Amino acid sequence: MCGLIAAFYPDSVEPPTPEAVKSRLHDSLETIKYRGPDSSGIYVSPDARVGLGHVRLSIIDLPTGQQPLSDEEELIHCVVTGEIYDHERIRAEMQSQGYSFKCMSDSELVVQLYKRDGFNFLMHLRGEFAFVLYDLKRRLVLAARDRFGIKPLYYTVHNGCIMFASEMKAFMALGWQAEWDIESIVENGEFADERTVFRGVHKLPAGYFAVCRPSGQIQTQAYWDLKYPAASSPMAPPATLDEIALRIRELLVEAVRLRLRSDVPLAMYLSGGIDSSCVAGIATQLLRETDPDAKLTAFTLAFVEDPTTDESPLAERTARHIGADLRKIDATEARLVGMLEESIWHSEQANMTFHGAGRLLLSRAVRDAGFKVVLSGEGSDEVFAGYPWFPPDYLQSADAAGAALGIALPSEAERRALAEEYHAATGMPLRTRSAMSPHISNAPRPLITTGSHLAWLFQVSDAVLHPKVVERTGVPNQARYTEEGLDARVRENSVTGHWHPLNVSLYTTAKTLLGQRILNLAGDRADMAHSVESRVAFLDHHVVDYVSTLPPSLKLRPIAGASPGKWHLVEKWILRQAVKPFVTEEVYLRKKVAFNPPPRPRPSGAPPASASVASHCQMQQLLPLQTHLKARITQASVQRLGFFNWPYIEGQLSEYLASPEFLPNGRLDPRASMLMNVLSHIVLQERFHVPSYEV
Repeated sequence: MCGLIAAFYPDSVEPPTPEAVKSRLHDSLETIKYRGPDSSGIYVSPDARVGLGHVRLSIIDLPTGQQPLSDEEELIHCVVTGEIYDHERIRAEMQSQGYSFKCMSDSELVVQLYKRDGFNFLMHLRGEFAFVLYDLKRRLVLAARDRFGIKPLYYTVHNGCIMFASEMKAFMALGWQAEWDIESIVENGEFADERTVFRGVHKLPAGYFAVCRPSGQIQTQAYWDLKYPAASSPMAPPATLDEIALRIRELLVEAVRLRLRSDVPLAMYLSGGIDSSCVAGIATQLLRETDPDAKLTAFTLAFVEDPTTDESPLAERTARHIGADLRKIDATEARLVGMLEESIWHSEQANMTFHGAGRLLLSRAVRDAGFKVVLSGEGSDEVFAGYPWFPPDYLQSADAAGAALGIALPSEAERRALAEEYHAATGMPLRTRSAMSPHISNAPRPLITTGSHLAWLFQVSDAVLHPKVVERTGVPNQARYTEEGLDARVRENSVTGHWHPLNVSLYTTAKTLLGQRILNLAGDRADMAHSVESRVAFLDHHVVDYVSTLPPSLKLRPIAGASPGKWHLVEKWILRQAVKPFVTEEVYLRKKVAFNPPPRPRPSGAPPASASVASHCQMQQLLPLQTHLKARITQASVQRLGFFNWPYIEGQLSEYLASPEFLPNGRLDPRASMLMNVLSHIVLQERFHVPSYEV
């Protein structure tokens, strides 16, 4: 996947000498060398106002393809991370038009397409990528990030110098000093918008490009976004259900086929769910088109301490079904805790679960086995509606397009009854639209009517904050911050009811949980820490663009029960139909189960939560997470941060150590999650040398 660093000194800034720029870029690249251990390269412009650095993980065009890249006239220079698919077809087309290429690397398309199409060339790029390009003649820097934010790209301004990097730690060698952004920490900008925990450092949004001009102006603009049809439209797709499923199958097969292109060995992440299972099945079938004996190597985490959450037996059965070689990685609590601080450092954000640590265990095993590329199943839940909060959103409104397609749907009364059943079973709030009408001028209008509960997954409690911080920033309202972080067009489409509530929720989830957490914390950052490139077939934009046009009832399909008026919902229904030929019946029928790398379950003989703290302390031996949190979260370390409330944290730590909760489905004790958040900031302060915040 590679890593990059770029520095641009506008006209108002006196640039260093070319030697100084090169030296700083070299030191910066050393910081993220694990992203590209195979080679490195640096370009410095003749006036030293632009410097580009790159570390390479060689996957395509191994003999050449070194970066930075340039055109034949040495007027366009570029550093690219990630993979651009379908590049051979586009290359052949451009060569027929008279454009010449220096190497066979997919990344060189960025240079030549820019020369041909200017800023419009972004619409031709397919894949997961981030890049920084310098147009020497126009003295212009162009940076861009893929449509879903699979590849990271940060930017900041330090002493007038505009800097871009794959990871924030790369800025330090250029003189940048990290400082806490308290408003972002309180409002969880890492989840809600483009802010980070550090003042003045931003993520370039997914599907955006940035233009930096000699004046120092930075302009950002979207080149792609998710979009959905009008909820009230009775227009059904011009196809039958079988034809729709077939089209999705064709698009997924093509997405996987493109992601199998590699000049180095390739593996697969495999869990017990339908997402990774179908990708593995498709990949195996494609590989055997040219080699009947082809065998995929798959890696899975085995939660050996908690059989109730361990999906490795399911993965084993899928592996036998497709003839794959499965390698199980034992994920004990001790091993997960051992990876926790590395996950914080590499992800550069708070870790409140073991997802990042678990992915680090997986990627290390992949690297140690000699693989550089791995296929992954992320993105399906956000596209096909797989999460447990989607049913209440779906049940808010009728589905006109689904009805036009001939799907049997529940009445409004039946939808309300089913919503109440979900509320009773899961605690998800009721959000039926009949309580408000967007067509009445004085009706109450929340910013977003769906998906707001997502925000509470990462809520920062006012109790954990120093009282003076709360006095300064106000009591945190994560739901509101998340809503405000979305595009105004999306808020309008939600409030007016122009988009179906399920589609609003899908959008919100894709822009927050997927884009800000999963793809980076438990995706690129954990994989690249061990020099592994992961490829995400479900987030091929051709797949997503098509699925987004489909009626909500094809994603969450209502199925009539045996009793009149009784219904249940099948999540990812159309995906199940599309990939049925590639998965076992067990996987096809299985309901989604949350994938949570768990702490060790309740020790045998441990008293229940109702037992006295004193009796529990007498017989309890601290578990690995408890031991680590006790050692690292001290009065000195918390007060050094400056913005947390030590008395509250001390009390929560004491209670958690004395009487931890062991929740079902691998979920963490909420106190443990809060304490991991505190630990994350302690680790970031130490590793980034962040000064204490003065309240």
